[in-house]
Amino acid sequence: MKQIANDRKITKSGNHVETLVDDEIVLMHIDSGKFFSLSETSRRMWELLGEHDTLPSLVDAMAAEYEVKRGQCEAELTSVLLDLQERTLVTVS
Repeated sequence: MKQIANDRKITKSGNHVETLVDDEIVLMHIDSGKFFSLSETSRRMWELLGEHDTLPSLVDAMAAEYEVKRGQCEAELTSVLLDLQERTLVTVS
């Protein structure tokens, strides 16, 4: 499984628009027109991404909020972030 180095900065890309629909954040990629939906914990991760721009910081915030083990939290966040990176909705630099 791919990893995100602890010192890498994670930011939302500027190539999307987002809106809240019910309890989900729906992202639309401007170039492709494709939609991507974030619900529950993925939505919360997206909301925290502005304040926490590294994986360790984001994991700490999410693990504390959801009372989940840090290792499990890191694995799940990494999976979502890599998917968002592949869709060019976040950048890891």
